[in-house]
Amino acid sequence: MGLSAVILTNKKPKDIKRTSDSVVFANEVILIPDRSGGLNDFAAQRNYGLAKAKGDWVLFVDDDEIVSSALAREISLAISNPKYTGYYLKRFDRYFGQTLRHGETGNIKIVRLAKKNAGRFIRPVHEVWQVAGRVGELKNPLFHDRLELVTPFIARIAFYGPLDAKTLNSEGKPFSVTRLLLNPLAKFIYNYKIKLGFLDGYLGLFQAYLMSVQSLSVRVFQWQEKS
Repeated sequence: MGLSAVILTNKKPKDIKRTSDSVVFANEVILIPDRSGGLNDFAAQRNYGLAKAKGDWVLFVDDDEIVSSALAREISLAISNPKYTGYYLKRFDRYFGQTLRHGETGNIKIVRLAKKNAGRFIRPVHEVWQVAGRVGELKNPLFHDRLELVTPFIARIAFYGPLDAKTLNSEGKPFSVTRLLLNPLAKFIYNYKIKLGFLDGYLGLFQAYLMSVQSLSVRVFQWQEKS
């Protein structure tokens, strides 16, 4: 079998129809319940999906992501190229029909397509697919559709904040007053000015501000864990 598409979801099938419809070109579509692979261990969750897949190639898609028809055609051609064992996909966030093309989310490239046996995911949060061999890059983007801006963002902070704090501590980046004061400001400047978030108008401003709030919240969770 050629290609398996793995969708990570905690929603009912009818609620992810746009996502599942966008991967019908795959030979196999697998739904993996959110957090199935371990306690808040997203690398384990994706590795569980790899184990379940029967295709020679595996495409990972979250339940709020859409594979465009152009990307689908490109993927179908890419998996027949013997030079590569995996591919980076560009991912663009879309809010209210507007695509964010700047800021750090406007330049995201992640390995989401690779041969089944080419590697495994590491890191329990913000997991990375480590793929052996030559990794290429596809031109057409994967779209990350967001129907709200603030409410889901706050929910992600509450969920990911403690996990990010533990990961930073384990990587030798403990809480410090310097990081608490400077990292959120640096995050805003990076997104809004350096990464040209201002070109996305109000939405770019809001996104840069919320990313700085996220950075601040992680430091607060680190301090809370330390106290």
